[in-house]
Amino acid sequence: MKTPSHLNALRAFEATARLGSFKAAAEEIGVTPEAIGQLVRTLEAYLELPLFHRSRGGKRLTPSHEALSVLPAVSEAFRSLTSSTEQLKRLSKSGMLTLTAPPSITAQWLIPLLPKFLQEQPEIEVRLDITERLLDLNAGDADIAIRYGDGRWPDLQTIELIHNEQLIPVCAPALYQRFPEGFDLDALLQQTLIHDTTLDHTDFPRWQDWLAHIGCSHYGNLKFIELNASLSVIEMAKTGQGVALAREQLVLNDLAQGRLIRLFPEHALSSQRNYYIVTPRQTSPAAQRLASWLQVQLTP
Repeated sequence: MKTPSHLNALRAFEATARLGSFKAAAEEIGVTPEAIGQLVRTLEAYLELPLFHRSRGGKRLTPSHEALSVLPAVSEAFRSLTSSTEQLKRLSKSGMLTLTAPPSITAQWLIPLLPKFLQEQPEIEVRLDITERLLDLNAGDADIAIRYGDGRWPDLQTIELIHNEQLIPVCAPALYQRFPEGFDLDALLQQTLIHDTTLDHTDFPRWQDWLAHIGCSHYGNLKFIELNASLSVIEMAKTGQGVALAREQLVLNDLAQGRLIRLFPEHALSSQRNYYIVTPRQTSPAAQRLASWLQVQLTP
């Protein structure tokens, strides 16, 4: 019991105490209930201390007072061991990096940029995981993420790229040209207003917030259309099907190339969100190089 073999017994004890039975602990660990029971009995013999009170029939186990007193520390120790193992796993894969980002950021920033990085760093391979989900970087699901949000991701390192992004109304030049005397508020209220619902699970501003921001509270029956994909919102505006309330950073190229027109430039609305590079607190040298390179490329 003085060798590392006691870790198996401690693991069996921790799972049993947390889950309440040898059977549940066995299912979690991947062994038989008999093996879990033997490990727990071995630990009790070594400690000369009963760790569980057996109910009648022995199916339900109640941790003893002594077991409960140490259970939080043992559970935390195994969580720490699991985290350290995942960190070693990430560090061992120094030549292959997984970079995750939403589709909009991937299309606007990463796809144009990554060939340059791969040319400069040919020894590093990059895999893109394109998803709106927030992958668990500390569990090894990805090495680096580019996220759009408030920057509050506990236990992760963040590098702010763009501060206080604005939401701006945009439309196609053909739609704008229908109003040669000026695209005013009355013209806007006649259009279909395109809304991006990607972040509707948060307090992300909507068209009604932008209208309130400019002091417009009486606007009758407006026509809205909602899409749950930022790129589709932009494409719909580019084809002249309405006016989109767009994230400024996602339409800069379209504005510069004349594919979109910015409306009411004096009335931008803060999104209260920014763009960040996010990494685990412990990461590989290759991941650090990619994060630093992206910071240089993406910071205005």
